[in-house]
Amino acid sequence: MTFRTCTLTAVCFAAFASVSAGGVTGHRGAASVLTTAGDDLYRPFLINRVFNYYGNNGDGAFNKFSTSNEGFEFTKGSGKTCVFEEGVVWGGYHKGRTTPKIGGSVYRHGLEAGPIVTPGTPTTDPVGDDPTNPANRIYRVRPDINPRTQFADVEALITSSEIPYVGRYESYTAQDIYNQYINDWNQWPAAEGAPFVYGKDSNNVQRTNGPYDPRYDIPGRPGADQTLWYVANDCNQTRTAFLAGSPVIGLEMQRTIWGYNRANALGQTIFESTLLINKSGAEIDTMYLAQFADPDLGSGLQNYVGYDTTRNLGYVYNGAPTDPVFGTAIPAAGFDIVQGPAVPGSPGDTAAFHLRKRPGYRNLPNSAFVFFISTSIPYADPLQGAGGDVQWYRLLQGTIAATGASFIDPVTAKPTKFCLYGDPLTGQGWTASMTFPPQDVRFGMSTGPFTLAAGDTQEIVVALTAGLGADYLSSIGVLRSADDFVQNAYNAISGVGPVLGIPDPAEAPPRSFTLNQNYPNPFNPSTVISYTLSRRSNVRLSVFNELGQVVANLVSRVEDAGRHEVRFTPDGLASGIYFYRLQTEENVAARKLVLIR
Repeated sequence: MTFRTCTLTAVCFAAFASVSAGGVTGHRGAASVLTTAGDDLYRPFLINRVFNYYGNNGDGAFNKFSTSNEGFEFTKGSGKTCVFEEGVVWGGYHKGRTTPKIGGSVYRHGLEAGPIVTPGTPTTDPVGDDPTNPANRIYRVRPDINPRTQFADVEALITSSEIPYVGRYESYTAQDIYNQYINDWNQWPAAEGAPFVYGKDSNNVQRTNGPYDPRYDIPGRPGADQTLWYVANDCNQTRTAFLAGSPVIGLEMQRTIWGYNRANALGQTIFESTLLINKSGAEIDTMYLAQFADPDLGSGLQNYVGYDTTRNLGYVYNGAPTDPVFGTAIPAAGFDIVQGPAVPGSPGDTAAFHLRKRPGYRNLPNSAFVFFISTSIPYADPLQGAGGDVQWYRLLQGTIAATGASFIDPVTAKPTKFCLYGDPLTGQGWTASMTFPPQDVRFGMSTGPFTLAAGDTQEIVVALTAGLGADYLSSIGVLRSADDFVQNAYNAISGVGPVLGIPDPAEAPPRSFTLNQNYPNPFNPSTVISYTLSRRSNVRLSVFNELGQVVANLVSRVEDAGRHEVRFTPDGLASGIYFYRLQTEENVAARKLVLIR
């Protein structure tokens, strides 16, 4: 925790205000009943089994209300946390500048609240709205607290589901929280891009078009149990220079954070959509987007991090069987880019974009996973402020921040952009213990490069989730199973990608039924898939492409209980991500594999 200095340039700590739940008002330019400033406002996500704060400056997990500032509490109410701070970072070449520009949010934030109201040109910078305007706050809604419910109807709900958790850090009454929900519902900024679902009008007729109407429509991500939304921009030169020494780019960021109150793995997951609109008036070339995380699991001082190449999953786990905070019941937590940027593809390709299908496009996979450790040579953190632009861009490209040199895989002695891809459960491949002792470590997970044209829009969606097993290492396996379930659920939500019937980890089959990760992975020309059966079963093991089409049937027969291995040597398949699924009469499991030609 040695790199966390100067988190904010200017801090306006805003609170839920006690407001009237009365008439419907507009958003932009309206006289809001909130009396607090909109910039650097933090609000909680707490609808399911996790608790997290988000700021409308791009910040995530950082809890400015607690003495430790630690965030992503798992489980909610335990006071035990997994992440100190996280955010999205981007970089690329812009307006003829010979060094890259960097934006986003890490320990310092290059964003301020509000949309871009005056787009830029190739010779001028855009102008953002007044960041202190209360209309530029974080909006927070849940469908079960709405203008059709009176306070008396939901007072007990708020008292039981919010007060015990928010009340540890902030002082609000149930009435305050109710008023905030109603005000945000009535002033929901749908005209600026905040998602909502059409409802039925006063005649019980389903609405299908027109502007958002809070009397009938439901604000938030469709089907979600809680949604946070805000808009920010990078037009403040002081902030962008403070972040990484960069000039303004001219990006508007719309951030949607949502989740589900479920008993399955979705109940311990938060989805984060980052939508970027290029209002600079010029193209951004060789651009990357990345998820940054400083995960502090428990004490944060004996952490390892790793990367699961088949899942696009960067994760943190403990380096010892006992932690000063968690004791022996130590979870693992991770970030999965469940949807990468949508770029032009081949005929027949379909990408997910803004929870819609985008024909003729494809979603980029991760392009690098890197780690950095405070002032540790050679893996030191990138500079803050001046010089940070070049060092951050090196990390985005998958190289060492300080030097630009390649990371060297100690197993193969070859350069790699995917660090720490090994399996801590089996000891195969490059694991963190081969390079550094357990300590406070952070990571970046990037995707790119791509070009963002003037006026164009791009999006990534990240799932933040956790898993708790029998001990500190088995928690990694539980996290992987949870992540499979979450990715599968997102594929179903977005309508893109195969939906493979992956079981809910809460209803997982007996331990004696297992489908192991293939090894090696990524692979060329062949890989081994192993699995264990709890009883004599009729087994089918198949490989699918990303469209859910079967490309290989590896096993289709009755097999005895016990461990089995199958070598898969694909013939005629292109490089890419594939899925393999094991199915018996009682159980089903699926995993990803990566073929590199």
